[in-house]
Amino acid sequence: MAASEGTARSARRSLSGKVALVTGASRGIGEAIAIRLGSLGADVVVNYSRDAAGAERTVEAIQAAGSSAITVQADVSRPLEVRALFDSAMTHFGGIDIVVANAGIDETGGPILDVTEMDYDRMYGVNAKGAFFTLQHGARTVNDGGAILYIGSSSTIQPHAGFGLYGSSKLPGAYLAGALAQEVGVRGITVNTVIRTATDGAGYFDSDDDPDSLRPLVQNGSPLGSRMGSVDDVADAVEYFTSKLARWVSGQQLLVSGGAST
Repeated sequence: MAASEGTARSARRSLSGKVALVTGASRGIGEAIAIRLGSLGADVVVNYSRDAAGAERTVEAIQAAGSSAITVQADVSRPLEVRALFDSAMTHFGGIDIVVANAGIDETGGPILDVTEMDYDRMYGVNAKGAFFTLQHGARTVNDGGAILYIGSSSTIQPHAGFGLYGSSKLPGAYLAGALAQEVGVRGITVNTVIRTATDGAGYFDSDDDPDSLRPLVQNGSPLGSRMGSVDDVADAVEYFTSKLARWVSGQQLLVSGGAST
């Protein structure tokens, strides 16, 4: 009985025969998500903006797991390129079952008083405008019964000095995902948000933006242990939302923080 139950549970997590599109999948969280979906049997469209070599490495890892994958270059801040991204996916695979709107600029933006119009346009162009058109085209394209996910940030929950530009640019996507869940639910499509905290390997803590004093603060913020969240922690949440286990879960925001209050 135990063996058969385990087999049934594995089948409910399997994505065999599905096609997933992941934006910003050349590194970090997007890379981990794309590889995870591929390891579960999905064929994957690996989107990237500039890092072609990183996208190819993601594809190679997916192929090593036994699934098919292609790379498609597109800057999500440009709606015509987002449309071309989805068109390429449809042309190659014939359909899309899963869309993960992950692409984003993972920088603080600095103090609000120092933000320029160019800073604003760059951050909002990718994090807000890019999320909108990815979710829009995802809803137009994804098969009935599919899953759409937005990768959000805990900066939208708890404001922090120096994170005003970044946090505010991530708010629209979370709201849009909730609204979209109401609009496409009639087609059996689930739409959810995975909210992650500062994540090791996600970009910010590997950049010149990283103040040495912040990493220990984040590491000690979780009651589960002194570590930062990992890209695999986020991929675990995505695995759940894209599986049959979450077929009756939509319009939700899941905070992946190790119990930290952000």
